[in-house]
Amino acid sequence: MDGNDAKPSESADESAHGGLHRRLFRPVFKKLIEPVLRANDSPKALALGAAMGLWVSLTPTVGIQMTIVVILGTLIKANRIVAVAMTWISNPITFVPMYYGYYKLGLLLMGLEGITHEEFNRVWSLAGGRSSWDVIVDAFRVFGEPLWVGSLVVATVVALPTYPFCLRFFEKRAEKRRARLERKVNEPAPELTEGTTP
Repeated sequence: MDGNDAKPSESADESAHGGLHRRLFRPVFKKLIEPVLRANDSPKALALGAAMGLWVSLTPTVGIQMTIVVILGTLIKANRIVAVAMTWISNPITFVPMYYGYYKLGLLLMGLEGITHEEFNRVWSLAGGRSSWDVIVDAFRVFGEPLWVGSLVVATVVALPTYPFCLRFFEKRAEKRRARLERKVNEPAPELTEGTTP
């Protein structure tokens, strides 16, 4: 087989990988990135929504995170659209490994011994016809304080610098939008030449 014979197969593989990446990335873009980029509000409200939504998404409150950020967003005048978008960081694919990391960190900080990764996954399994709520209740009963301690440490450490970073980002975006608007307003009207109608 010469080099040319392999090209169609390689091209097909690349196309398949590209399609897989698009399928995986599209929900992330639609649920997380696009709402943040499209949101209109003051830079402070947007940054507060991003930081608060991120903080909640990194706590073991899967299933009720959107409700929490809508209530908090109303109370602290944060942008709720951005806050809700940030909760998608914790999703059915990511939350189990995230929570295991919180659990292990909590055990370390509290000086406790815990269960293995396999046992941890078994607790979170939906096997046996249990509802999502039953799984969550069982998980909190088994993991309890270590899970919360670890998650609150991670959530706070990550979310605190998010506010100033996002504030600067949204301030710069607002400045660019104002500059574009000013350029459009100050653009001279096209001169009418003979034979043209206004």
